[in-house]
Amino acid sequence: MFLRILVIFSVFVSFAFSQKAVVRVGKYPEKERIVLQLDKSVDYKVFTLENPKRVVVDIMEDVNINLPANLQGRVGKHPWGTRVVFERKFQDIKAFSLQEPFRIVIDIYTGTSTERAIARVEQGDELIEIVDPAFVRMLRHTSMVTSGERVVNEVRKGQVITQRRVIVIDPGHGGHDPGAIGFMQIKEKDVVLAIAKRLADYLERDGRFRVIMTRRDDTFVPLQERANIALRNRADLFISIHADAHPQRLPEARGTTIFAISSEAAQRRRQQIVNNQNYASLVFGRDDIPTSARAVLADLAMDVTLNESVVFGNRIAKVVRRELGRDVHFRGIQRAGFAVLKTPGIPSVLVEVGFMTNPQEALMMSDKDFQDSFARALYLAIVEYFFPTAQKVTSAQETYAPAGLP
Repeated sequence: MFLRILVIFSVFVSFAFSQKAVVRVGKYPEKERIVLQLDKSVDYKVFTLENPKRVVVDIMEDVNINLPANLQGRVGKHPWGTRVVFERKFQDIKAFSLQEPFRIVIDIYTGTSTERAIARVEQGDELIEIVDPAFVRMLRHTSMVTSGERVVNEVRKGQVITQRRVIVIDPGHGGHDPGAIGFMQIKEKDVVLAIAKRLADYLERDGRFRVIMTRRDDTFVPLQERANIALRNRADLFISIHADAHPQRLPEARGTTIFAISSEAAQRRRQQIVNNQNYASLVFGRDDIPTSARAVLADLAMDVTLNESVVFGNRIAKVVRRELGRDVHFRGIQRAGFAVLKTPGIPSVLVEVGFMTNPQEALMMSDKDFQDSFARALYLAIVEYFFPTAQKVTSAQETYAPAGLP
């Protein structure tokens, strides 16, 4: 009898503390919108499956969900949480979350991309999707995983983690362009390539990053092409590595200097996004964004570049000082003219490791131990920027183990 009471009490407690989700559905000319409103924020994942086409929402908590009669779908409970499956014929899916109250929003598009007009400024409903600069990345990113899922959006511990972070490393100069030449004919292009390769090794061994290098050998890559590599690969971070030279070749100049794009250069890039459809397509990964909406998205993209570049630049300065004890000068957004930093929506910095015109620093930068130490400091800065408090996770798929796909 006592055991039966205990079981009943346990069931009652479990229902009492379970979250509830209110589900709404709205019909629009070009899409169907499904909204799951919950009592509080949750970790979740939205992905699609083929044959038949399904939209799957995995919520990492026990949630009581009653689907409205006009919404076909099914709800399943698992040890890790709750799964909702909608069978829909879709052309494209976009998902994101909103706060206060917490909502998971899923837009299911059934028409062609030219029919959608995904960001019409005249529709206030659509504007809600681009008020958060993080949406600039959601607009561009989807991730294919080994199980055949197409991850649309995933949030865990407040961070969007649908895929490994894409880091573009840009070793300056190369080929016929040696960069600065220092003591004993030490060339900037060789020093920065060595540091870049070591940084790539650290990031690739970590498992949370996918690394793209603008060059891996002694070749020349035009400046704008380096920035375009970051855009084409939908980078989450762009870091260009150089070595400085004092204009008067003063031998006592020393230290590390970090630059971000200037506000003036950012404004010029905004105009290019608005006025050039081909460039806008490169930036956002699609060519169906109306001109009126490009202005809004361009502002968001360059705000990400300006603000997050400063955050990341300060992080590098802090870590390099801590790990190497070097003098570090962060120039913020004071300097224009670096073509490689004009990467809309991508935090971007240029790091001048040291001064080639200082014989001691030139020799130091050519030393393999220093190259490794500096690369490790950059790696730690990247980790602390993306994962300030998180444990190491090598795959988003390790979060939970679904008991068979629906």
